[in-house]
Amino acid sequence: MNGSVKGSRGNWSFVFDVPRVDGKRRQVYRRGFTTKREAEEAMRDLMNEAKGGLMVAPSRLTVGQYLTEHWLPVVENRVRPGTIDSYRKIVASRIVPKIGRAELQVLDEPTVERWVASLSSAGLSAKTVRNAHGVLSIALRDALRLRLVTRNVATAAQLPRVQRHAPRAWNTDEIRRFLVHVQADRWSPMWRLFATTGVRRGEALGLRWKDVDLEAGVIAIANTRTVVTGEIVSGPPKTRAGERTIAIDSGTTAALKAWKKIQNAERLAMGPGWRDTDIVFTWPDGRPLYPQGVTKWFRALAADLGLSQIGVHELRHTAATWMIATGVSPKLVAERMGHSNVSVTLSLYSHVLPGHDRAAAGALAAAFDSPAVSNR
Repeated sequence: MNGSVKGSRGNWSFVFDVPRVDGKRRQVYRRGFTTKREAEEAMRDLMNEAKGGLMVAPSRLTVGQYLTEHWLPVVENRVRPGTIDSYRKIVASRIVPKIGRAELQVLDEPTVERWVASLSSAGLSAKTVRNAHGVLSIALRDALRLRLVTRNVATAAQLPRVQRHAPRAWNTDEIRRFLVHVQADRWSPMWRLFATTGVRRGEALGLRWKDVDLEAGVIAIANTRTVVTGEIVSGPPKTRAGERTIAIDSGTTAALKAWKKIQNAERLAMGPGWRDTDIVFTWPDGRPLYPQGVTKWFRALAADLGLSQIGVHELRHTAATWMIATGVSPKLVAERMGHSNVSVTLSLYSHVLPGHDRAAAGALAAAFDSPAVSNR
């Protein structure tokens, strides 16, 4: 089995023939190598695979065809609706227009590198670029598993660095003013639940009475309500860490008890017209709330008070920030917030910890400098 390497100035390729069972030969061609040595090594590896019968079958399938006709229809059966919706949008807007016509088996590392650079040059955020690259990498990993390609050419790409910013949160005066202001609001118990527990919007709107124990003062996060392509999707949290039980304070417990009485009265008033969903926060006829509507109401209430503009999700950050700032263990905060591990919590809320770090340094120095230690 013989092959040849050709090229110059950072653009090298190779070609060799592989005998087929029917006596004919098929050609294997790869391009895009920076040096002659890289091309030679890659050709040698492929030749060895061909000799061992491990080389993938040749195909003219393009990246776009693979993603839209093969990968997406299969992967939608193993991911959540919101995830597959995100995959489809990224494939359609970020991948196919740029590299969709490239043959899947000819796609190489330099092409992926240039694609990543083009996304950054188009003004997309680092997070958006990394998300697009992540989808391509997952798809190519599956192609490798299915022996459609010989390697995942996305793994070598240099990705832009995401600049993390401290989450926005209200101070104690702002959150106090807000909770006082909304006491007469129909959704006052919901606003208090957001502020005191740090639950996500979808978790609060998906909360069911069967997941609430008002006597014990705990709620179980076992159901969420989110919007996917304009439709409401209900289901369990995305991760195992998201499925959790949270203790609620006495004030929030009392607010939920009062709310339950209101909802029971509305159920009786509606009679057969009541929509029985077991959802905690509903309209007078039992209909659950629409997530985007909740966000609009919250922003309007904050604007009425002249408070700094944050979203409902920042109420979650507010709860986490003040739990850590008042001395609650980051590990416990992580469990209450539904983070996969405490490192996520620490990376998000490290800005709250400098005072704790200074106190720890002072306490350690005081111990070292005490007479009892010095005289040993």
